[in-house]
Amino acid sequence: MPQPQASPPSTSVEVASRFLLSAVVYGPVRPDRELHHLTQRALKGYTDGEEFFTDITLRDARQPGLMSIDFSVTASSPAGAQRAGIFYLGQLCDLLSAVTRQPLKFLMPGEDSQQERIRGNRTSTHTDRILTEQEWQWIIGSVVQLRLEHPRFLAAASWYRKGLCGIDPLEVVCCFWRVIERLSLSYADKSSMKEEDRGRAKPCVRKLASDFDLTQVGNGILQDDAQLKRIVDLRNDVSHGNEPITPKLIEEAADLREPLEEAAFKTLQAIRRAKLIPR
Repeated sequence: MPQPQASPPSTSVEVASRFLLSAVVYGPVRPDRELHHLTQRALKGYTDGEEFFTDITLRDARQPGLMSIDFSVTASSPAGAQRAGIFYLGQLCDLLSAVTRQPLKFLMPGEDSQQERIRGNRTSTHTDRILTEQEWQWIIGSVVQLRLEHPRFLAAASWYRKGLCGIDPLEVVCCFWRVIERLSLSYADKSSMKEEDRGRAKPCVRKLASDFDLTQVGNGILQDDAQLKRIVDLRNDVSHGNEPITPKLIEEAADLREPLEEAAFKTLQAIRRAKLIPR
């Protein structure tokens, strides 16, 4: 009786195709005229020694608070291309917010953008931050480097954008504090610190503020022990549900919002200039 033959190993290979993705970015940022319709090569990914590039174009949407971004993604399916594109675009927007200090959101085609358009057109005047070519070149040229060498900075930029876009003051304060905490734990010079302080947020925050001349930002919030304790206690109470949410707690968070945003932004800029921009 003949024996059943084993099936030969599959030789099918998923063929990668190139897809063009388009998205609208919402926020008070407008590209400089030098960037209009300028297609650039940007490093998008790095795997097993191979580099993957995307052509990316930033366009003024000719409406207040809108920019358009077109970019190509190499993937084996449209769904895979969209997943990769959304991931890439999210990180671009994180860096855009970290550089411009502006809240940015994006919607892919097919998503309901009507409410965003209505909201953007409600005001009779509109002030846009102009994104320079130098800033844009740094952003699109740094995404992969940051993922490989400075993932904590990229994570902090993501928390900062969430804070800018947030509405609830409790969530916003927690986001801005996570920016400062994450960068301090990662970038403070710990060589002269006590061993028990090197993994603690408050000593690292004070040390980073001293290292990068940030002691006066946010009304000195990064050097004020009482303020730092207040922030850490609030973050713990909110994150772990230690205390009920009360009007007093919300007012306390609202008071901290502006100084913490300033401190978070200035900390991001200090690290970017000292550690991430080639000299």
